[in-house]
Amino acid sequence: MNTITKLALVSLLAIFSLGGNVTKANEAETIVVTGSRIDWYDSPAVTLVKPADYLVQQVKLLNDSRDQVLREKELVSTVKDILKLANKSKSIELGVGKEIVYPVTLKDLQLDFEKGERTDTSVVYLYIKTPINNKTAVEKLVTRINDFIEDISVTGRTEVEKNGELVLSIVNPEKYRKELLSMIADDINSTIQIFGENYKAEIDGLSQGLMWERVSVSELRLYLEYNFILTAK
Repeated sequence: MNTITKLALVSLLAIFSLGGNVTKANEAETIVVTGSRIDWYDSPAVTLVKPADYLVQQVKLLNDSRDQVLREKELVSTVKDILKLANKSKSIELGVGKEIVYPVTLKDLQLDFEKGERTDTSVVYLYIKTPINNKTAVEKLVTRINDFIEDISVTGRTEVEKNGELVLSIVNPEKYRKELLSMIADDINSTIQIFGENYKAEIDGLSQGLMWERVSVSELRLYLEYNFILTAK
């Protein structure tokens, strides 16, 4: 068998620590997936398709009140109202961050205020998330998020608008490593059986972090950047 071409890709998985407890942080992290990462012709031989954990819409909260203190106060008030609305819905969660999304709650309200495109404007970005499950159609999840955004009440001169398209997120993708490794092992063993007992496999890349691509509205294809060759014993 020819050597499987290595994928020249970079993972968005970032390393971070919360309160020095790396293990607990890794379990809680949510990584936003924005689209396809690999070309079909370059995909590895073995991949694993799984539903994402959340459907996510980022929103932009912009405020152009003249005074910066007032801008930030009105933005905080709006976010608090959004959190209260989310608590009532029971099916919406909020997050902040970049590739890695941290949960935001009324008890732990830490916001990053950014400068807007116009002078004397402040901006806050939030992720509106709803969990994906097999019992709820994706169309209903999209409607749930859109209706939630429509119901948001703002304070002062705050405006709310969608920022980008709906994306997916996955919590702790490494939870699928063993299942994927088992599939890879089965594929390699099957290949050895075809060529005979006089061959053995040399495998490289299995220790690297999982990667992913979006394959549907709600599903991800997970894979490892591995290759193997058969050599005579």
